[in-house]
Amino acid sequence: MRSAKQELRLVWFVAASAAMVAFQSSAAEVSGHYQSTVAISGIREGQPDADWYNGVRLSLDHGFGSLKIGAAYEFQVDRANPDQGYDTDWLNLQETIFRGDELETRHRLDRLQISWNPTKAADLTIGRQAISWATTLYFTPADPFVPFSPTDTFREYRRGVDALRLRYYPDALSEIELVARPSRLGEAEELTVLGRAITTWNNWDVSAWGGMLYGAKALAVGAAGDVAGWGVSFESVFRDTGKQVIGRGALGVSRTFSVKDRDLELIIEYQHDGLGADSEIGVEAVMESAAFRRGELQVIGRDQALVRAAYQIHPLWEISGLVLWNLNWNGGILAPGFTYSVSDNASLSGTLYSEIGKPMPDTDDSTATNGSPKSNSALLSLTWHL
Repeated sequence: MRSAKQELRLVWFVAASAAMVAFQSSAAEVSGHYQSTVAISGIREGQPDADWYNGVRLSLDHGFGSLKIGAAYEFQVDRANPDQGYDTDWLNLQETIFRGDELETRHRLDRLQISWNPTKAADLTIGRQAISWATTLYFTPADPFVPFSPTDTFREYRRGVDALRLRYYPDALSEIELVARPSRLGEAEELTVLGRAITTWNNWDVSAWGGMLYGAKALAVGAAGDVAGWGVSFESVFRDTGKQVIGRGALGVSRTFSVKDRDLELIIEYQHDGLGADSEIGVEAVMESAAFRRGELQVIGRDQALVRAAYQIHPLWEISGLVLWNLNWNGGILAPGFTYSVSDNASLSGTLYSEIGKPMPDTDDSTATNGSPKSNSALLSLTWHL
């Protein structure tokens, strides 16, 4: 008898076959991008210690009446790294093609989904898909689906998750959805089943979700609106770990000013995370926790603040600066950067990450400690949209 996983693998195979058929159709929507990134972090043996990444992503969407197929294929070439982090995907839709002493190539399916719209007021999607329930912009502790790092400079594509998603739209300003997501933590399988409702009330977007998050009870609320010209947003989640109830929350404000006929965007956020470390001593325990291994933690510290400003100095140029500050040990990251529009389809961006204040605790994974690629590094990235 086939297991549930085998049955779902069959669904994935059918979806992939349908996607290949759709690819032959002129009506299929095909898009993608190529990205080349170089990150330099100091000198090693007299030579720049450089990591580099080259990747191609191709996305396809095609409709068949009330059915829609979506797929995204990624091919990556970068510096060989035996430790690629933690994999929580329920289905294995990725593979290392080649791994040498210096070079590694991989490919994966980041989207592979089938959507059905029986009516204009409802849709059902099964497969690997992107789901975001974030309310705040950078710290998103109440978003249970693969949050971005607060210092991630490329946010156009959110990593997909294997899930069944049902959405119902009672009216133009409201949405009710149910998501069931199986995942893995090492060899153990976990199940998330959550229901969410979002609506507009007095010009505020108000949302709430609840259910079982990785097998434990959880409840979250969020809201976003306008106060005296400032965008205000907050989100908070409470989780029952079996021993205690853990609270995680974030509050943010944002505003766009006009300075010399150019836009200046300012974002300020604060996060308190009951799953984070309240001192340097607790960092190691947090990095060994299940929440960290699942990728739930955007930063390690319990209390974090973020300030980001971006200014358009020219129609083709934007400069930005980000400060990520840990309030528990008074240290953080300063990340000035720029973006240049090379053409209608291509952009060049650069960011410099530097430690400020008290140095971060010495760990084997600096990315998790402070949310940046490395605490002292320079990153240059070229992105070309196909």
